[in-house]
Amino acid sequence: MSYKILSMDGGGSWAIIQARVLMDIYGDIGGHELLRKFDMVIANSGGSLILACMCNDMRLSEIITVFSHQPNREQVFSNLTFWEKLKITNLISFLRAKTTIGPKYSTDRKLSGLIKILKQNDHLFNDKIISAPIVETPLLELPDIIKKSDLQILIVGFDYFRERVSFFRSNTGSNTDKFSKGKYYSITLAHAIHASSNAPINYFDSPAAVKVNLLNGNDTRKTWFWDGAVSGFNNPVLAAVIEAITNNHSDPKELCILSLGTGTGGRAIINDYENSTNPTISAIYRTNKTNPLAQTDNTFNFLRDVKKMSTSILGDPPDSASFIAYSILDPGLSNKANLIRINPCIKPELDSNNYFILPQVYKEDTNGMDKFIKLIDMDMDAVKQEEVDLITDLCDKFIIDIDKPSLPNQFIRGDSQNGLGFGTYREAKEKWLPFI
Repeated sequence: MSYKILSMDGGGSWAIIQARVLMDIYGDIGGHELLRKFDMVIANSGGSLILACMCNDMRLSEIITVFSHQPNREQVFSNLTFWEKLKITNLISFLRAKTTIGPKYSTDRKLSGLIKILKQNDHLFNDKIISAPIVETPLLELPDIIKKSDLQILIVGFDYFRERVSFFRSNTGSNTDKFSKGKYYSITLAHAIHASSNAPINYFDSPAAVKVNLLNGNDTRKTWFWDGAVSGFNNPVLAAVIEAITNNHSDPKELCILSLGTGTGGRAIINDYENSTNPTISAIYRTNKTNPLAQTDNTFNFLRDVKKMSTSILGDPPDSASFIAYSILDPGLSNKANLIRINPCIKPELDSNNYFILPQVYKEDTNGMDKFIKLIDMDMDAVKQEEVDLITDLCDKFIIDIDKPSLPNQFIRGDSQNGLGFGTYREAKEKWLPFI
């Protein structure tokens, strides 16, 4: 008997991609109906907000609207005021003033914004079907409200002071938590997604303060978290596999996993091609030295290092989490395991002249070069409408069912010549359809 898992990466406003993919596969259904189709749902950061909207029983089209409506985004990414910036250390204030390094958004207003958005869209509470808003409900109570009591819900955070990953669970009897001697700490949905979506250094100004309660004990406390990506779980699929195996004693071959990303890629990284002893490779560097689609600069400095480290936690190159999880399910790497990775791959292609060019679907767009460059330079905190419009356009170029040019899908490992996974959305969707 199959055990179905939905895993959703972090990625800020780019999580709209996940909602678009789910609506294309399942239709415009309600969140609870969709959640009941899975045995486990795990999410980080932006993906956790998608999950929260599902717990609200919002239709997928409504979830897309939450991300596409600019006032909603501005409540989550609430810019720091001048006076708030002054409270930050002088060094950080200097960096923010002189560079693009340093926090931009208020952690406290993010929490209030998340609660306001989710309360406004809580049909069950607003229609008086339930007595308390979903967003204020402890995770452990959600499966019964969703009407699937054995549904496992997990949200990932990073404990600021303990410097380790934390998994917020609905399953109070999880075997992976049994070493805490039965001490299960409950947390509301609001505080779980607040902790999970709190990217540090270049985004939010402080760790997320959340309240946890010890079940069957006298211990309510406040503790602090950064985004789950800090712990290496921006793509949480590996944690899902371990949770499923340890709690259900399932044969790994029974696991059927839909892993949704929020886009990956960027310029072609060829700055080390210059000193290659292979003349073909070094020639690619010379050919593309001034190509805007290639990265050839090999200089580095402290400020660049700080910015790179603050943003690299949000990626998963070369998708190591999916590869390790896949290896558990299929150690022979035979491409037969039911781990379906769907994630648009935004990167240039090498033509016959060893020159990097736009993907075909962007070459066919009149403004393709401008759109593509803006996309690969865009951060996860896409707040402006023009930025979200570019992500929406990306979805239109990726979620294509017929055999025609489309933005590639990310392979779990390898490429179209010898890849693990599927190179197009159409192929990945066809592999998943038997499990819906």
